[in-house]
Amino acid sequence: MSEKSNHAIVFGAAGLLGWSVLNQLISNYPQAGEFSQVTAVVNRPISESDLNLTSRGAQASARPELQIVSGIDLRHGTGDDLAHQLQTNVSDAETITHVFYFVFSALNSDAVQECKVNCDMMRRVVAAVNIISPTLKAFIYPGGTRGYGIYIPGGTFKAPLDEAMADQLPDDYAKTVAYPWFRKILTKASNGRGWSWTEVCPDAVIGFSPNGSGWSLALHWAQYLSLYSYNEGRGIANEGSQVSVSFPGCEGALDSKFTPVSSKILGRIAIFAALNPDICSGKVINMADDEHPTTFRQLWPKIASWFGLSGVGPSTETDALKPGEYVKKNEAIFSEQNRAKALSCGVGAGSQQLDSVGFWLTFDRQLSLDRLRACGFHERRDPIEGWIEAFEQFREAGIIL
Repeated sequence: MSEKSNHAIVFGAAGLLGWSVLNQLISNYPQAGEFSQVTAVVNRPISESDLNLTSRGAQASARPELQIVSGIDLRHGTGDDLAHQLQTNVSDAETITHVFYFVFSALNSDAVQECKVNCDMMRRVVAAVNIISPTLKAFIYPGGTRGYGIYIPGGTFKAPLDEAMADQLPDDYAKTVAYPWFRKILTKASNGRGWSWTEVCPDAVIGFSPNGSGWSLALHWAQYLSLYSYNEGRGIANEGSQVSVSFPGCEGALDSKFTPVSSKILGRIAIFAALNPDICSGKVINMADDEHPTTFRQLWPKIASWFGLSGVGPSTETDALKPGEYVKKNEAIFSEQNRAKALSCGVGAGSQQLDSVGFWLTFDRQLSLDRLRACGFHERRDPIEGWIEAFEQFREAGIIL
């Protein structure tokens, strides 16, 4: 095996974040030959065509060999049990060099139990890869701005949020956040071995996911706006007219600063961190499309415009339907318009929280990218590009009108 013939395994490869990494790996980032094999671990069986990878039409010889594996149980058993599952189901499991662990089990009713469940899964996974992967080099996983205390009303720290704040959470809040525990688990598991870990930290992730996502704001708004446009806009408006759609929130959220990250940049930063353990190991590293924050006052008109609508400020109507409520009321249109896949690929349980984004995130929460730039990653992107790219992919996959 050549020096650059790496084998990456992506856990959660059909999810919002995992797909972002998988798509960039299969697209030969950062260069052809860096990875010879990629194993995509998914929850439910899915074909390669249904993954909607943007490189799926590329010549097979120009990209890594892809293996899709489903049915791996991360929730139960021991690390030895999981190691056996991986050895049985993953070709060349012993050659895995890079782990991208993008799995998180959300339990909205009990944050403390949620933390425990996810820490137990992490322990099983690192125990398993320590058994089966003697050439492991890097273990990458995502944190998030929950780890900076944004679930506390008004936020915890003054923006810009930098990585040093990740270890300064109030005790009562910290016990509900898995990320600090992940760092301890991984530090212990990697001690004396030839691999290291990096936590990549996004805020809002704007991108595509082939099976839908419980927490994708882009998908939630895309389904809402495509239905709204069909009903109120292009579907019934006179030619040349444009219907207004109100921002689903309040003025405070419209003007609060934040730094979203698109699928493309998220995937590339995760891979960059994996390939540069000498400078990224043992660190939390913030990720975003650009260090200059944006606001929904800047983004909302551009988002709405893609659907043929005029995006305006918050509505004064107290009984206006929230996006999730509007989708639920009009979801039959998806079937009527031959978009049945939209019904199985929505946001599901996350709808209520996503509906509230425009009401409770009224404070600045932009991330500092000083550490990312110091590590040597300098790629930038206009934040609106990630939204438009995701919308195009959702439409191509039949997930929106």
